[in-house]
Amino acid sequence: MSNLVKIKSSDFHQSLIKQVEADGGKTIVERLIRLFGVRNRLELAEVLDTHPGTFSTWQTRNTTPYEMLVRISLATGVPLEYLCFGEGDGVPDIFQNSKAKVSDKPILHRSASPTDENLSQLSIFVISNGELQKTEELTVDANFYNRCGITQDDFAIEQNGNLLFINTHHQVITKGQYLFSVNSAHQIGELKQQPDGNTYFYDDSGETYVVNKETTKVHGKVVSVLNGK
Repeated sequence: MSNLVKIKSSDFHQSLIKQVEADGGKTIVERLIRLFGVRNRLELAEVLDTHPGTFSTWQTRNTTPYEMLVRISLATGVPLEYLCFGEGDGVPDIFQNSKAKVSDKPILHRSASPTDENLSQLSIFVISNGELQKTEELTVDANFYNRCGITQDDFAIEQNGNLLFINTHHQVITKGQYLFSVNSAHQIGELKQQPDGNTYFYDDSGETYVVNKETTKVHGKVVSVLNGK
């Protein structure tokens, strides 16, 4: 019997010709967080050398990151059956095939490292069909808030792979990017107060529109951006 005939008559664990229907989106993100034993998506992004907004994209599109899963399997020895489908008993050991790195330099510990007392959770949202949807929380310290120009009452929005930090205390329009809603539909856009007393919205094509103050509500200003590209 030739190999061709033998292959066609065999029942493999996975089909050779059908697309693999692996888990995706939020399920994959949560599985990787458990696998690496990290606290949140920010730490997972650091482990995998990617942007935290990537995980929001996976979730929104229910994406299965096949290339990354293969890379993780090759690096750690974790079976693809677990990575793709969650099959197996418990969470695999990612250190089973690893070797400790040896350095001739002493490891320095920063004396001013943040403690649990000055850490807090920064909420991350996306805008979906005009609604704000919370996707995750990042653990940050007071210095992070100060550098971004926000307070612990504020939040960030993930948009096009970037994090936009919203200061909710800036609700008087002068000039800049603002988070606002028109008839409860949220969006981020360029608003500017002009000498004629009107406030104008500038769209991406350069067109300008007078803002109707009766139907428009400003929720905060974009005070800084973390570029993920």
